Amino acid sequence: MSVENRKVTIRDVATSANVSIASVSLFLNNKPGLADETRDRIAQAISSLGYVRRRSAANTNARYIALLIEALPFSPLSDMFYGEVIHGVDASARELGYNIALMIVQPNEVVPALLEQQNGGLAGVIMLGSGDISRGTIDAVLKEKLPAVLVDNCLPDLPMDCVLPDYVSGANMATNYLLEQGYRRIAFLQGASKYRSLVERFRGYCTALIEAGMPVMPELVRGYMSSGLPNKGYLEMKTLLESGEKFDAVFCVTDRTALGAFQALQEAHVRVPDDIAVIGFDNVAQASHTRPPLTTVNVPRHAMGEIAVRRLCALLDGQSAETPIKHLLYTDLVIRDSA
Repeated sequence: MSVENRKVTIRDVATSANVSIASVSLFLNNKPGLADETRDRIAQAISSLGYVRRRSAANTNARYIALLIEALPFSPLSDMFYGEVIHGVDASARELGYNIALMIVQPNEVVPALLEQQNGGLAGVIMLGSGDISRGTIDAVLKEKLPAVLVDNCLPDLPMDCVLPDYVSGANMATNYLLEQGYRRIAFLQGASKYRSLVERFRGYCTALIEAGMPVMPELVRGYMSSGLPNKGYLEMKTLLESGEKFDAVFCVTDRTALGAFQALQEAHVRVPDDIAVIGFDNVAQASHTRPPLTTVNVPRHAMGEIAVRRLCALLDGQSAETPIKHLLYTDLVIRDSA
């Protein structure tokens, strides 16, 4: 169906003016960030196509950024890890004059229909995490031709802006710390392989052992067993203890995994760190309140959200680089009593 035979949309205007949908949205809401020449092209396209804004869109000056996150068994705002990232996104967005539209992606869902129903009210998209934020979901978002940034995820074969911590070096640092303390049989409790961030942590653990001339012992690596359970790490640690394998330290892929491991060790009357040292990853709020307090790797979660919004706004303002940018954030070790 030709443009002449149907209602003209904001996408038609963007195509005619050779600009993004977000640029047309900025123009329609009389917001800064567009060059005069760009504004002239958009105005000419609107005039030539006879575009008329919908009443609902004309009555609002709000600008929205979609925040896509996978469905969790609880509110994402209360999640140990993602809750703080979301707070960073929201704080930075409000500072820059945007509102957040939180969109939960259900398993096997390609992309929320809300992305297609905004009619220009949506400035851009931030996709948080991996898991059910699959390649199909990402491709579907990109087809909407909205500026988009990945957070806590990066696909090697997909050139787009992303923000994530350096998980490999963080895990490398934690493993080296255990080696420096004299531990030699360091176990590892893994997470779900659908999360790239957790796979990279295991890679950092392996790299540190290999660089130190130590073998990676498969018998000390416990695969993910906690799907659907509130206490990650409990079953993994329990089976490791029951295996009879000797180990003097355990690297838990997340702090939540470490909390479950603590429970299993306590039930087995294994003392931390006297008998087994425990180290986690993420430095969530609960990590400093365990008994003993958990040694862990700090991840700048709030900053992840802030930087993602700033990068998205740079894309909206036409400040895109010649190639997409991968923002790799430093992690640091927080030494407490568990190791």
